[in-house]
Amino acid sequence: MKQTPSTSSAFEIAGVLVVVQASLSLVAGLSALPFAIVEPGFRVLGVATIAIAIGMYWLARNLRRGRRWAWRWLVTVEVVSLAMTCLLALLPIGALRGPVPLLVNVAIPLSVLVLLASRSGDRPTPAGPAHRWSDPGRAA
Repeated sequence: MKQTPSTSSAFEIAGVLVVVQASLSLVAGLSALPFAIVEPGFRVLGVATIAIAIGMYWLARNLRRGRRWAWRWLVTVEVVSLAMTCLLALLPIGALRGPVPLLVNVAIPLSVLVLLASRSGDRPTPAGPAHRWSDPGRAA
């Protein structure tokens, strides 16, 4: 019997993968900051990487809360991530040498895209009342 994950579990798995991806980006950004003493360009790259990681944490949180715009932004971020990885693979600098860069730069974004697109018709909907300021004890 073939079982497919439900919509909410697919989005939860995608959210966990985005948090893992953001954690790896945060570690990469923090590890670039000591080199900023010698080269100011690393300071900019480190801070930009940390800002991207913070944004990915925020998107994962909002995906978990069922925000539709977070779903759209995460798809966009992952497509851009895969496009940049393809660009780095075409350049002769050896950026994707070994299993770790392939896992972080190809496998995680691709699996997040597959999880988000597998149930794209069933995008997350926020739980709870339709209007966030409604009070069930008070007459409207």
